Amino acid sequence: MPLSASDQHPTRLRKAARGLSGLVAIVLSVTALAIGWHNRDLFLPGRDLDEIRKSGKLKVLLAYDPINYFIYKGAPMGYSYELAERFADELGVKLEVIVVRDLNQQIPLLRDGTGDLIAHSMTVTDSRAKTIRFSLPFDYTRQVLIQHASGIPGDSSSLVRALRQLDGKTVYVREKSAYYNNLVELRKRYGISINIVQVHGSLSTGELIKQVNNGMIDFTVADSNIAVPHQVHYPGVDISTVISPSQPLAWAVRKNSPELHRAMNRWIEREQRSGLLRVLHNKYFEKQYHFREHVFNAFYSDRPGGISPYDDLVKSGALSIGWDWRLLSSLIYEESQFDPGVVSWAGATGLMQLMPRTASISGISNLSDPAANIKAGTAYLVALEKEWQKIINPETRLKFILASYNVGPGHVRDAQKLAVKYGADPNRWEDNVERYLTLKSEPRYYNDAATDFGYCNGALPVRYTRNILNRYQLYMQVFPQ
Repeated sequence: MPLSASDQHPTRLRKAARGLSGLVAIVLSVTALAIGWHNRDLFLPGRDLDEIRKSGKLKVLLAYDPINYFIYKGAPMGYSYELAERFADELGVKLEVIVVRDLNQQIPLLRDGTGDLIAHSMTVTDSRAKTIRFSLPFDYTRQVLIQHASGIPGDSSSLVRALRQLDGKTVYVREKSAYYNNLVELRKRYGISINIVQVHGSLSTGELIKQVNNGMIDFTVADSNIAVPHQVHYPGVDISTVISPSQPLAWAVRKNSPELHRAMNRWIEREQRSGLLRVLHNKYFEKQYHFREHVFNAFYSDRPGGISPYDDLVKSGALSIGWDWRLLSSLIYEESQFDPGVVSWAGATGLMQLMPRTASISGISNLSDPAANIKAGTAYLVALEKEWQKIINPETRLKFILASYNVGPGHVRDAQKLAVKYGADPNRWEDNVERYLTLKSEPRYYNDAATDFGYCNGALPVRYTRNILNRYQLYMQVFPQ
């Protein structure tokens, strides 16, 4: 029997109510999803300051390069490393470095909780600020065009000085970098055709500058604070053309680490006032590349018939470890040119240029005293002799020892591992371990899974070893045993 209008009314009301309830649920769900999406960074893995302090470690993301983080004579050093170490001290925790092999992975590794902090100074950009929280700026920089100082070979045009002159040029930059984004913006703004070649994130800016210097590529881009010190090593490049406004450089944390962010900014403000940032900047961006030249003659002597004023001390030290005193003299010359008061940019001190940490193993602290310095240095040579005792040939073993004295045994061990991986002999020096030690300045090799100690300017210990042995041959010809 059909329902009357009055009977149908309650049914319509119930249906309407159910429909309204469903609509409200949908609206609430959509709203919740929108709020959750907007605050999604709050649910990222990772930890904040309290958990960091409880763990006793601050996990910092750093990439190997010759300014910010590297191993020198067995000790970690670098501008960013020293700053991070001091910040960890401020928090009362130990520093744990998580090595980033590919700079494009810095932000993902931060966001997935692998690290607590990116300490490799990054250019602050709007796109990056959407996913990470930047610190107060440590410094400001401008992007500069890196080109060969004599212009492009075969191109009669002058050096690029105006941005429109980039039209038709090919510029190599790291993929997903601030350099790439700036070039894209310049291309749009000026309506010019720039061929932007993106290279892998494991290739450093310094390596690209080297390629310009060597004529392998025509152009790249670098921050001015990176370009200036590298120009000392690579004088064939021009860095005068500015292609961006001033940009801040900063560290970064996750957005769900507000307490760590506040502590970091308080520390930065205080150390900016204290002058620490300027001191460390001067140490790594200026002193390192202008450290005194080897201007003394290899046969420096202020008395006839001797190599140096410290011959008696050197002979005694050499005798205690079974070395020829002339070989030890050659090493000392290479280290300090017989200046007992010299202190390197890295803090290595005295005749044998010892790091305080190395000397402390021998219980020696007064490294400016020639006798104490030689005692500590020869003790370290004994330790290196034991390190390489499995190298049977004594002449070959000596080369491993000398290279290790210069950069630490870790880098030489890395070169051995690379030699094994690529089919060379890990117990031969020339054309084998020597070759792979030299190659450790290239990202392909210092980022290789076989290595543990990262970047090394391997040409330096190779040249160091060769210089000492060549000078030793000359000393043997001139000075009697």
